[in-house]
Amino acid sequence: MKSLRVYILEDELITQEVLKQTLESLNCIVCGMETHAERALKEIQKLTPDVAILDIRVDGDKTGIWLGNQLEIPIIYLTAFSDSKNIKNAVKTNPITYLQKPFKESELFIALELVKAKLKTKRKIVVKEKNISVKIDVENIVYAKKEDHYLKLYTHTGSKMVRTTVGNFLNQVTDDFLQVHRSYIVNKSFITGYSAKVIKIGDEEIPISSSFADNVKQELS
Repeated sequence: MKSLRVYILEDELITQEVLKQTLESLNCIVCGMETHAERALKEIQKLTPDVAILDIRVDGDKTGIWLGNQLEIPIIYLTAFSDSKNIKNAVKTNPITYLQKPFKESELFIALELVKAKLKTKRKIVVKEKNISVKIDVENIVYAKKEDHYLKLYTHTGSKMVRTTVGNFLNQVTDDFLQVHRSYIVNKSFITGYSAKVIKIGDEEIPISSSFADNVKQELS
């Protein structure tokens, strides 16, 4: 799986920096950090991280648990507070786990592995169908084709359009997906054959461009 993109809500700056350095040593990308829950929500909506690590008591009126209730991505709580009320409220948001400060790198590593496992089996993409937002399972996407500012996602039951970039799409999916051309991304699970110039998925032939040829060969050989 690609490096996890992690967002941090933590109002203790020293802890924030230690957490950032530890995450980076575990091959994660820290895409944003905040000390205030409401500002964090706005950033998370723009940055679309894979997981958020949330302190419970932070700057401002809103708590990390409040933020956890607004999110659909996996969350990990990191806090010095272990009282039953906080724990019960945190559990209601279905977090991956709950880590106490000072955190241990080994416990953080386990939490991140749990996140990866959940993302691999539960990841979805939101698409528009007649102004209605619809979620489709990433694992059902056979391949995607870039069309102007949209990606056309092909599944076994048809195709759907989503307004996104190739880069944003790749950030939302698992390592099962491989870019083979500036306009094409394929799900390796559905590849039935390949040559130096094309990928075969059933009866479909998808071109491999020269700029991606070496990486495709390395991934599939």
